[in-house]
Amino acid sequence: MAHQTPDLPVDFVELLAAFDRAEVRYLVIGGYAVGYHDRPRTTKDLDLLLDPALDNVRRACEALAEFGAPPDVVQDLAAASADEIVWFGRPPLRVDFLKQASGVDFPDAWSRRVIDQWNGVPVSIVSRDDLVRVKRAAGREQDLIDARNLDRARPGDE
Repeated sequence: MAHQTPDLPVDFVELLAAFDRAEVRYLVIGGYAVGYHDRPRTTKDLDLLLDPALDNVRRACEALAEFGAPPDVVQDLAAASADEIVWFGRPPLRVDFLKQASGVDFPDAWSRRVIDQWNGVPVSIVSRDDLVRVKRAAGREQDLIDARNLDRARPGDE
C-alpha cells in the first residue's frame, strides 16, 4: 500500500511550515501517522513528538509564537516536563505536543523517520515500525487496533 498523504487543515499546514522554517525536530505520531502508513481514520488531533533537547524546544516555542499560538501555550511547552503533554486548539483542530512517547527513543526514531510533503510542506513522520511500538506501548484499545492494522498492511518498501 502506498503512503496516504493527508489533506491537512490550513492551520496544521501553517504550523508545520513554521516548524520547518525554525528547523524544529519533530515526528508526526498518532492518527495522522496511522493514516499515512495504513489508511486514513478519524482523529481528534495532530500529535507531534518533539526532540526534547532544550535548543529544539526553544525553536518550537519560537515557531509557535510566530504561528500565533497563545502565549500561555508557548510558556507551558517551554516549562513542560518530559511526561507532560501540552496542547492547544479544539478537536478536530487540536495539536498535542509530547516530549517523549513510550516505546521509542527520539534520536533513534528520528534516524528512521520518513520525510514527505504534506500540502507542500516537508513533514517528518515516525516510521511504521516505530509507530507500531508507540501504539503497543500506549496500550489503549484504539492503539492496539492501529498496531494490528499497521502490521497487517505492512508494505515491502519499508
